[in-house]
Amino acid sequence: MESQLQVTRRRFLRIAAGTAAGGVLTAVLAACGSSNKATATTAKPAATQGPTVAPFATVAPAATTAPATGASTTTASGSAAASATRATSVTGSAAAPSTGASAYEPKNAVTIEYWQYQFDSKVDLVNKLIPEFQKQNPKITVKHVNFPYDDFRTKVAAAVQAGQGPDSLNVYYGWLPAYVQSKFLQPLPDELFSVDKVEKNFYGMVQTAKFNGAYYAVPTAVRVLALFWNKDMLKEAGFTDAPKNWEDLVKVAQATTKRDASGKLLQEGITWGPDGQGHAWWRECLTRQNGLVPMSEDRRKLNWSDPLGVEAFTWYTDEVTKLKVAEKGFYTDDTTAFKTGHAAMTVDGNFRISTLQKDAPTLQYGIAPLPEHKQKATFASFWCNSITRKAGDPKSDRYIAAALFNNYLASPAVQKQWTPAVGELPATPSVGQEFLSDPLYKGFVSQLGDAHATFYVSEADDRQAVIDATDQVILKGVSPADAVKEAQGKVQAIMDKYWAAEK
Repeated sequence: MESQLQVTRRRFLRIAAGTAAGGVLTAVLAACGSSNKATATTAKPAATQGPTVAPFATVAPAATTAPATGASTTTASGSAAASATRATSVTGSAAAPSTGASAYEPKNAVTIEYWQYQFDSKVDLVNKLIPEFQKQNPKITVKHVNFPYDDFRTKVAAAVQAGQGPDSLNVYYGWLPAYVQSKFLQPLPDELFSVDKVEKNFYGMVQTAKFNGAYYAVPTAVRVLALFWNKDMLKEAGFTDAPKNWEDLVKVAQATTKRDASGKLLQEGITWGPDGQGHAWWRECLTRQNGLVPMSEDRRKLNWSDPLGVEAFTWYTDEVTKLKVAEKGFYTDDTTAFKTGHAAMTVDGNFRISTLQKDAPTLQYGIAPLPEHKQKATFASFWCNSITRKAGDPKSDRYIAAALFNNYLASPAVQKQWTPAVGELPATPSVGQEFLSDPLYKGFVSQLGDAHATFYVSEADDRQAVIDATDQVILKGVSPADAVKEAQGKVQAIMDKYWAAEK
C-alpha cells in the first residue's frame, strides 16, 4: 500500500507542478469536470508533505450551494434547542462577544459544509464529533463532505470556480500561500484565533499559517520526523539504544551495514531516500541542527548555500558517497527496506507507525528523536482548518458557524481523541505533554517544541530541486556546494515570482 501511495502521489505532484503561484492565480482545471466517485477505499494522505497547490482565479461566491458531485456527505442532525451558547476560544476561555452582549454565535439557524480528504480514521472521528458540536451549538448544522485524496485538490478548485464548495476546509499547510494570495481563504476571527491566543497555545510550527499579521488556519494535529531503529540489528552490533547525535549515528550506521564479498549491499545502516523524507531531513533538520536557519524570517530569501547548509548537505550525501552505509532506492524505498528488516535505521514520520503495525507486526523497533548536532531540530507538517470566502462576510452566520466549528476541532478535548484515533500528534503543548510517556509517541512528541514547518510556494518544485541536487552529487560527481547553489537558485526564482505578486 505504501509504495502504491508513493507512485500515486508523485503522479499527482507532477500534474500539479505545472501551475505556479503569482499575481492573479489561474488554475489548470481540465481534470475538474471528471465524475470520479468517492469509494469505500481510503485514499492515503501524503507523508509529511502535501501536493503542490493548483491555484485558481478569483470568483465571487454563489449565494447558495449544492453538494459537490462525487462527494461522500454526512449530515448529523442538529438539536432543536435554541439556547445560546458562549464560544470557547483556543485558549480554553470564553471568547469575547461579537456584538454587544451577544455571544459569538450565529443569529439564525445555519448549515455549513466541512470538506476534508477521505481517510477513514479521520472521517469516522469527525462524524462522531459533529453531533457533540451541534449539541453545544444548536443553531449550526455541519455537512461533512470528503473525497478520495487524488481528487481532493481538483474538486476544491472546481467548486471555487463555481462559487460553491466548503465553508470550512481542511487544507494542507503548504497550500496556504497560494490559497491566501488568491483570496480563496479568509483570516480567522480574532474573537477565537487572535495572534496572541494562537501563539500562546499552539506549537511554534503553526506560525507558517500566519499571513499579513493574521492566522488563516489552525490544525487539530501535526506530524514530525523521528528516527526509527531496529533493536535486533543494533543489539547485534553492540548498541543498546538509538544514536543521539551525528557522530553516533555514523558509528551505528557503519557497524550495522552489511555487504557481501563482492561489495553488494545486503543491509543498510540507514535508509537514504531524498525522494522520501530525506529532502526534508536535510532542508529543515540537518541545516538547523548545524546552526543554520534555512530561510529568512520574512520568508523571502533562502540560505541553503550558506557554508553551514553545504556542510550539512555534504554530511548527508557522504552517507552514500564516502561512508557507503546506504544506497538510494535500496529495497525499493526507505519504508520497504526498514519494514522488511533490511535497514537498521530510517528517518520517518509518526504516520509510519500504522504501516509498521500492519505490515511488520513482529518487527522489534524503537522510535527516538532525530540525532542532534549543534542544536535540536525536526521537520513538521500539518493539515489545518480554514474558512473560505464562500462563508461570506466575517459577521455572517455562515462565517461565524465555520469559525466555531474550526475552534471546536482545535480544542484540547478533540486533540486528545485525535491522536489515538488517527495517529497524528497534538498541536498544542498542553495536550502534547500527556503523550510524553507513550512508547509509540514520546519520540515524536518530545520534539514538537523544536519542530519547524517549511514555507512552500511549490512543495513539488522544492522537493525536486533537492532530489536533483543529491543526484548530481552521487551520480555525476558534482560538488555539494555547486549542487546546493543550483537547487537554491531554482527554488528562489519561484519564491521571487510569488513575492513579486504580493507587491
